[in-house]
Amino acid sequence: MPSIKDQSTVDMIAGVFCGEGKRNKTETLRIVGYSEGYADNGLGHETVFGNIRVKAAITRIDAVQAQIGHRTVKNLDAMYQNAHDVAETMKNPNAMATNITGIARLYNMDQPADSDTTLPLSPEQRTAAMAAAKAATGPKLSKEAV
Repeated sequence: MPSIKDQSTVDMIAGVFCGEGKRNKTETLRIVGYSEGYADNGLGHETVFGNIRVKAAITRIDAVQAQIGHRTVKNLDAMYQNAHDVAETMKNPNAMATNITGIARLYNMDQPADSDTTLPLSPEQRTAAMAAAKAATGPKLSKEAV
């Protein structure tokens, strides 16, 4: 099993993660040579990808790739905006929605914020909410009353 104490292993993990591993932690660990169980285990992900040296190596590779391909958040945002404009002129709502989703993901807006996360109601809470809503709307008139 590879050891993250060795810098060459750290570099290999970062390289595979940013390249053929397609930023998939499990797949990266398998390609590098970790066992199936360790690669599938969340603890393996935390141990390897939580390592400061691995994080730094991934950040270095991302910075180089961003400079080479000019892939910055600002540039990607502009690309999505342009694609959205083209989709709008072509009256293609599916493509417009796809570009809006891409922009949201670019800024991590597709993840629910902890404070805004809605929780399911218990049966008692649901009954109380329904009663409050019914009381707030007032009595309903029947057709015969009109």
